[in-house]
Amino acid sequence: MNAQRPLQQDSEQEIERLVRELGQIVRSAEPEKQEDLKEFASTLVDQEFVPTGESTRIAERQERRAMNPLAVGLGLLVLGAGLFMFVPAVALVLGILGLMGVGWGFGRSAKRNNP
Repeated sequence: MNAQRPLQQDSEQEIERLVRELGQIVRSAEPEKQEDLKEFASTLVDQEFVPTGESTRIAERQERRAMNPLAVGLGLLVLGAGLFMFVPAVALVLGILGLMGVGWGFGRSAKRNNP
């Protein structure tokens, strides 16, 4: 157990050194490119620690869970109904947009369920 501690410390120090080095590289870049480089480095680190099969499953799950316009339409309808007493014109526009979203959502669901 004690033999693992120096190995862990060495690993931690190596990671800290690499992070410092990465930070120096990002800071030495042109200011307008720094944010992109930070995001790129973060993405690379995330990808390194996500198993290959897992990353594709995460992407598939995110694609499947796209929001249906029905949910947005219902939200707009509720918001329009709540604002109707205070700002009827805005509520009317929200209601119309909500009805369009509900119609689009029902159409999309019906099309998906009837191949």
